[in-house]
Amino acid sequence: MTTIKAFMKNHPVATYYTLTFAISWGGILIVVGPGGIPGTREEFERLFPAVLLALLAGPSVSGLLLTGLVHGKAGLRELLSRLLRWRVGIRWYAVALLTAPLLMTAIPLALSLLFPEFLPGIYTTDDKASLLLIGIAAGLTGGFLEELGWTGFAIPRLRLRYGVLTSGLIVGFLWGAWHLLMNFWTSGGPSGALALALLLHSVIFSVGILPAFRVLMVWVYDRT
Repeated sequence: MTTIKAFMKNHPVATYYTLTFAISWGGILIVVGPGGIPGTREEFERLFPAVLLALLAGPSVSGLLLTGLVHGKAGLRELLSRLLRWRVGIRWYAVALLTAPLLMTAIPLALSLLFPEFLPGIYTTDDKASLLLIGIAAGLTGGFLEELGWTGFAIPRLRLRYGVLTSGLIVGFLWGAWHLLMNFWTSGGPSGALALALLLHSVIFSVGILPAFRVLMVWVYDRT
C-alpha cells in the first residue's frame, strides 16, 4: 500500500487519468453489459441516467481522491476556495458560457446539410423551452462534476510543466477519448445496429472539437 501511495504522489496526473478511465468505462460496461455496445434506442432511453452517472463518477471521484491523497485536507480546502471564486469579469463568463452552445449548434447545423439527422433538436422539437432548460441543467451538472477532475486536478499540475497550448491539447485529447465509449454506445440505431452518421459525429466531437475547446478552457482558466 505504501508503494502504491508513493507512486500516486510521484505520478499524480497519470494516476488521475488511469483512475478516471477505469471508473468511467468500467462503470459503463457494468451498466450496459458486455454485449450492449452499441445500444438500441430502447436501451438508451432506459439506461442513459445510470450510464451518465458512471461516466461522470470517473473525473469527479478521481479528482477529489487524488487531491486529498496528494495535498491532504489543505488541498481539498484550496479546491473548494477555487470553486467559490466567482468575481471575474463579465466577458469571461460570456466566453465560458456561450462558446460551447454556439459551437454545438453551428457544427450540427453544418453537418445536417449532408446528414439530416444532425439537425439540432431545438429546431425540430415543439417544446423548445423544456429542451433548453433540460440542456442547461444537464450541462451545468455534468460540467461541475467533470471539472472537479479536469480543471480541479489535472490542469493545475500540467501547467507547472507545460504552456497553455500543450496543457490544453493533452487534457483535450484525453477528454475526447474519455467520451468515446459513451458516444459509441449512443451510436446505435433503433435496432442497435451501428449508425455511421452518429459514429461520425462522435469522432468529430471527441477528436476534433473537444481538444480545441479545451485549449480555450485552459486559456480562460489561466486568466480567471
